[in-house]
Amino acid sequence: MFKPIGLVAGHYECRSLQQTLPILQDLLALEVVARNDGETVLKHPNTDWKLIAHESDADGPDKAFQHHYGVRVATNREIDEAHEYLQSKKREYKIKIIQPKENHNAYSVHFFEPGGNFWEIESYEKADEAGMGKTTRPHWQTPISQQKFPGRGYIPQALTHGTVQFHDIEATRRFYEDVLGLEVVQLWPSSIYVKHPESPWYIVNLPFRAEPILPTRAQRFVLALESASEVEEAHHWLSNSAQTLGLSTLDPIQSSNDVAWFIFSDLNRNWWEVTSAR
Repeated sequence: MFKPIGLVAGHYECRSLQQTLPILQDLLALEVVARNDGETVLKHPNTDWKLIAHESDADGPDKAFQHHYGVRVATNREIDEAHEYLQSKKREYKIKIIQPKENHNAYSVHFFEPGGNFWEIESYEKADEAGMGKTTRPHWQTPISQQKFPGRGYIPQALTHGTVQFHDIEATRRFYEDVLGLEVVQLWPSSIYVKHPESPWYIVNLPFRAEPILPTRAQRFVLALESASEVEEAHHWLSNSAQTLGLSTLDPIQSSNDVAWFIFSDLNRNWWEVTSAR
């Protein structure tokens, strides 16, 4: 079993960084913290986890709704304000908006950005009041002020989650717990949440639809291990167990400047990067 020190990043593929980055900044309060090697690294001020954006070609495919990312606001009222602000920006940013809806004590609005990705702005105000669990508690200790994100009527207080799909919920649970060493939280019979025990950030796992759109390796999540030697041991173990675990792809291990990493596709064809980079 892996012993990860963190679930530290997610990779995000869009058709045009020039078109997508202003949307992530204006609508979701993400900030650009680095640009290198054709990648742009973004971060929410209240979230340690990073979003690493890549540019595909102009004909890159749309991503599945079940592979969206999401931010959270503090109150349900802010979702209605967010919906109104999104409507005011839909022509400028060429976004498509889904009407707000309530589901499992969450109230949220989704939109589709022209880079090919869905986003969710959600509130767990009622779930938090009901004490539902660790994934629904606020993901921030110090709220962002209106002065830092003015004029929208809502404030994304954290980048909270990504989303993937699964075929077999029990096999998926075992893979996360027994292979990746992550914590699994199940609030509903049909879905699970996976997270590192020391971080509130999580990945929602939803059942596959009849005709799923599979993610590319530019849409992956990043697990950090303690050292390059642990990454090498993890790669060796997966190499010997790939068929048993149902892995479809396991790339060769790579290293540079004392950092080791590799990429693989899991039993549900979701992509992961394992790295010793912190």
